[in-house]
Amino acid sequence: MAKKPVVSYQFIDVPTNMQEIVKDIVQKNLEGKMDSYFKKIYTNKDTAEIRIDYVIAKNKQGKWKGDFKFSYDGKVFTWSTGEWWFKIIEDVPNHGFEHFKMHLWK
Repeated sequence: MAKKPVVSYQFIDVPTNMQEIVKDIVQKNLEGKMDSYFKKIYTNKDTAEIRIDYVIAKNKQGKWKGDFKFSYDGKVFTWSTGEWWFKIIEDVPNHGFEHFKMHLWK
């Protein structure tokens, strides 16, 4: 069985149906977009571990913010929407994984 990243999350004021959307997007990123990057990490070091922790929050205006922490093989990469609040919740995890992918690509 192939190794899989450990994922943990927290949602703040996010409706359940939107939580499921985010979880699905995270899973699609793990299985599709990031799979080849993770294989390299696991192949380079047998004991390597990958962990993804994220927090998604909704404000009173109905906009979304996110913080992601990607831990891999003893290294850490963080990405946050910072002061920006996104209008579309799907954009938050997609941007987080895109930035992590670009970080690993370097």
